[in-house]
Amino acid sequence: MSDVKEKIREYWDLRGKDYDKSPGHASLPEVWRDVLASVFERRMQILDVGTGTGFLALILAELGHEVVGIDLSKGMLEVAKKKARKLGVDVEFKLGDAENLPFDDCSFDAVICRHLLWTLPNPQKAIEEWSRVVRDGGKVVAIDGKWLDSSPPAKLRRFIGRIAVAVYERRNPWKNYHYRKEINKMLPFYGGSDPEKVAEMFGRAGLSDISVKDLSWIREMMLNSQPFVYRLAWGGRNYFMIEGFKRV
Repeated sequence: MSDVKEKIREYWDLRGKDYDKSPGHASLPEVWRDVLASVFERRMQILDVGTGTGFLALILAELGHEVVGIDLSKGMLEVAKKKARKLGVDVEFKLGDAENLPFDDCSFDAVICRHLLWTLPNPQKAIEEWSRVVRDGGKVVAIDGKWLDSSPPAKLRRFIGRIAVAVYERRNPWKNYHYRKEINKMLPFYGGSDPEKVAEMFGRAGLSDISVKDLSWIREMMLNSQPFVYRLAWGGRNYFMIEGFKRV
């Protein structure tokens, strides 16, 4: 498992410098601000797991929360720190593993992650860790989606769309921007997750009052504001947010 995570770390270290070029990761900050403000209504200590280049962490800090962002990739965190300095916001960014958090029990009021479950070798263990570091009455929030449709027409559209997006973003369209197949096989949610399955995992981690909210409207809004190549590559994907509370 350590070899798998090292390969994942290497991949994201290389992606850090161009990750924010993709509108799927860094677009509609004003929309996300409203979403996060509705989820976290009072000032909290929040852990952003798999923070990447800090998109959610920086918005949460601007909303007045005390935020720690953790990620496996030093390259991604370097970008996040530069963005924080430019914005003049205070976020603590730390290297760390989402499945083995370097924090004591009950350290945060809330934990959030976005677009992370698909890249975890053991998502159940990760969710249990997130529940562990949340205080009684606190919440765990996961934002995720179903990224891959395995039908032949969808595969063809996705292949053409990925090439078109790479050309549009001035990247080498033939360069591998995804994990190798042997890594993919080690990731239970590679290709995306279903809300029912994630909700079950939340329950097994001891979380309760679990709710699922449809966020497909955000994907549609993002795609409608982007060139056709993104609609071709990313259209028709399920997108959701799951929220669960820790009750001791």
